[in-house]
Amino acid sequence: MNLRQLHYFHELAKFKHFAKAAKACHITQPTLSASINALEKRFDTELVVRGSQFVALTEAGSVLQQYAEKMLLDEAALKQEISAFSGPLKGAINIGIVPQSSVDIMPIIKHFTELHPDISIKLVVTTNEKLIEQLTLHQVDIGLGFDENITESSRRQFDFYPQPSHPLAVLSPQALTLNPELFQQAMLLSELQSSPLILLSQNMQFRQYIDNAMEKAGGSFNIVLETDSLFHLVSAVKQGLGYGIVSGGIAMSAKQLHNLHAQTLLDVESGDTVFMTRKYSVSVAMKAFIGLIASS
Repeated sequence: MNLRQLHYFHELAKFKHFAKAAKACHITQPTLSASINALEKRFDTELVVRGSQFVALTEAGSVLQQYAEKMLLDEAALKQEISAFSGPLKGAINIGIVPQSSVDIMPIIKHFTELHPDISIKLVVTTNEKLIEQLTLHQVDIGLGFDENITESSRRQFDFYPQPSHPLAVLSPQALTLNPELFQQAMLLSELQSSPLILLSQNMQFRQYIDNAMEKAGGSFNIVLETDSLFHLVSAVKQGLGYGIVSGGIAMSAKQLHNLHAQTLLDVESGDTVFMTRKYSVSVAMKAFIGLIASS
């Protein structure tokens, strides 16, 4: 067994398709099949259920997938450690973020890329529940989400970096004048009952905070648009479809970038925002990003 075989197996487990995995590995399909067969002979067990094509991983294959992913990540981390002796840091970081956390991550990413231009960043937008799963499975390296509904088992695996909390805010375009006096002072959610609202989808943790507050406020709300995309939420507000409810950090950025009006919303409590990383398999690039978070 070698790392190349583990890489081929990992790609097959990811794509669940022999031809696609072979293409991703830049090898032929027979070469991929031969490599998987060699692993099965090495462990003396079936790793992949095959029909005319890929069907599924066996139970043993699922175990191997977890170890293969960790070993490949450790190899990447080792390469980063060694490269630090000969020049600037190189590599990649996968960051998972939950929409509407209290932190606008873009200024942090900008600062990081200025310090480490040879490190690429992939940003994945996800739910809080999936973020925990993706961190555990090494699918993302750093997470930005809410410190809620995290099991004790996960807490033992992760390091947490709490971020400053900000009150929620209501966004509106400068031209929207359904109630010009509405934005003269901090407001309550109940004051928006008759106004068109643009919210994140109900599967998002942030939306659940709003729904809980709506239930307490009573009455009915006029929700004209729901979306999984923060970009589309802000764009809809800018187009005048209605008022958007966002985190304070996002409101400040939207005000600066899109000339939107932002007003504090008093009676909606959101969870604590935290950066999260695994305690193990931490690359040099991850350490550099974490260092930037800790010092800010």
